[in-house]
Amino acid sequence: MEKHLLSKSTFIRGNQCLKSLYLNKKRPFLRDRLSPEQLAKFKRGHKIGELAQQLFPGGIDLKPKSPSQYRKKVVETAEVIRNNSYQTIYEAAFQYDRLLILLDILTKENGKWTACEVKSSFQLSETFLLDAAFQFYVMNGLNLQLKDFFLVYVNRDYDFSATPDLNKLFVKESVLEKILGLQDYIREQVAREKETLLLEKSPAIEPGPHCTRPYPCDFIGHCWKKIPREEWPHPPESNENFYELLSRLVGFD
Repeated sequence: MEKHLLSKSTFIRGNQCLKSLYLNKKRPFLRDRLSPEQLAKFKRGHKIGELAQQLFPGGIDLKPKSPSQYRKKVVETAEVIRNNSYQTIYEAAFQYDRLLILLDILTKENGKWTACEVKSSFQLSETFLLDAAFQFYVMNGLNLQLKDFFLVYVNRDYDFSATPDLNKLFVKESVLEKILGLQDYIREQVAREKETLLLEKSPAIEPGPHCTRPYPCDFIGHCWKKIPREEWPHPPESNENFYELLSRLVGFD
């Protein structure tokens, strides 16, 4: 099995900016240092994902401990599916056409598989749909037939002061029809990103609004270094109320 070229996160990075994709692969030492706020956001996202697993108890956790285990987990996932040894897999790993994904939850009911991707958000976005569409593209390429694909996110009307109830905390929304309509775009964008990674130097993309949308890029310090600091973009404001409520519920800082 060849090493993957693109993962879900790098695909989304490349969709935002091909230059960022190239630098991430070829010039990672130019990356900005992550702020404490960004590190905390990643930690919160992992916690929400673990909490959502409780909606589908009794599964096997195939989460890799390090990137060196990716290919091993791809093999283990295939074995679990082939042997039908578990009805639910957390962090199911798949690789197709040198594209790697780690799906949050894969669960089987009445002989058919359903995919679930968890988002620490009160609402869905176009980026979340692209994320799901990329994962579907990989699994479909491996001929894994999915009955449905759900995005799981936090119910904005949930009463955080009440006794915790995960079935009320999370919203499950089917996005299968929407991501089926994105498959041609995914195929074309994958090709663009693979071509970018073969370039001898980074693509000539000028800095602009895309540097913070949908996510703040971690190469702003490099790409904006010739521009006066006062003109640098400001990252979108985070929803601190959202994170404060979740922190109260699941008990993390």
